[in-house]
Amino acid sequence: MTGIQEIITIGFLIVCIFFIPRLFRGSKSTSGYHKNIKSISKMSGKFRLGIVISVILPFISAFVLKPWEGNLIVFMFFGIMPVAVGWAGVWVGAGFKK
Repeated sequence: MTGIQEIITIGFLIVCIFFIPRLFRGSKSTSGYHKNIKSISKMSGKFRLGIVISVILPFISAFVLKPWEGNLIVFMFFGIMPVAVGWAGVWVGAGFKK
């Protein structure tokens, strides 16, 4: 029975990969491409630092805590949760500014 579920899951993923972008695609102009480049280059230094820390902190925590050796809960608490709480704070703070 698991073989049928796996085939259906793979089929669903293929359909999502090919058809969902077509549903949400806008016009074919390249102005969106240039708009994305401009918005990326206008990111503040604090925002860029937050992204870098969000990537590096879980890697350092994984190296130190070794979650594959049974420290998964501690890794989640010290490696993943600070990143999630930090970005949640940024999101809430941006909402209060607007």
